[in-house]
Amino acid sequence: MKREFPDELLGEAKANPGGWVYEIDPRYDPNGRVPVSGIVRAWKVSVAGEPTGEVWENPEYEPNLK
Repeated sequence: MKREFPDELLGEAKANPGGWVYEIDPRYDPNGRVPVSGIVRAWKVSVAGEPTGEVWENPEYEPNLK
């Protein structure tokens, strides 16, 4: 399933040109240590700081089952 890049993460994309922007499970502090299983997905960012359309869906993501 293709996920559109969230508008609220455009600032993160601009701040991380040539990198990736990650969607973190809300049970984790995104400014703290997040295990791989806490990363939902990631979007690739161009060197211009714009989403490329490439999305990585984390096969190790473990949603909160509480």
